[in-house]
Amino acid sequence: HRDKKRDKEKIKEKEKAKEKEKDRDRDKEKDRDRDKDRERERDKERNREKDKERDKERSKDRERARDKDRDKDKDRDKEKEKEKDKEKDKEEVDQNKEKEDTEKEGEKDREKIKDKEGDKDKGGDKEKDRDKEKEKDGDKEKEREKERDDKKKKDKRSRTPPRSYSSSRRSRSSSR
Repeated sequence: HRDKKRDKEKIKEKEKAKEKEKDRDRDKEKDRDRDKDRERERDKERNREKDKERDKERSKDRERARDKDRDKDKDRDKEKEKEKDKEKDKEEVDQNKEKEDTEKEGEKDREKIKDKEGDKDKGGDKEKDRDKEKEKDGDKEKEREKERDDKKKKDKRSRTPPRSYSSSRRSRSSSR
């Protein structure tokens, strides 16, 4: 009878020990799960921070690119303005030269008229001087016209692409 009682007690103790072991295992499993959850949360947080940093970098890069584009546009605009100013200055200089040339021509014409009137009074030697002066004036006038023509040709050349040899010959033969 005692043996049976002892056997029952041993069995109960074994069952209790098994229960305790199971409880311990469950607790360990819960702890492991909790640790894994914590680790996952930490990883998520780290990833969020990394994403934020990446976004900041991307936005900085975009801003830099925008600034560069803006600077390039400003530089292009400045260059265009400079070109326009140069063109205006060139035109003004050309106009001023033309005005000066016409004024000089007018003065020379007046002088010639005066010389003619003076020559009538004075006689033959003056006529020779006047002829020489006319030749000089004619030469200067031709030189001036040549310079003007050269300028016009240069301007045309800078505006239009060069013609081919055959087309330039054709135009020359048609102008004859």
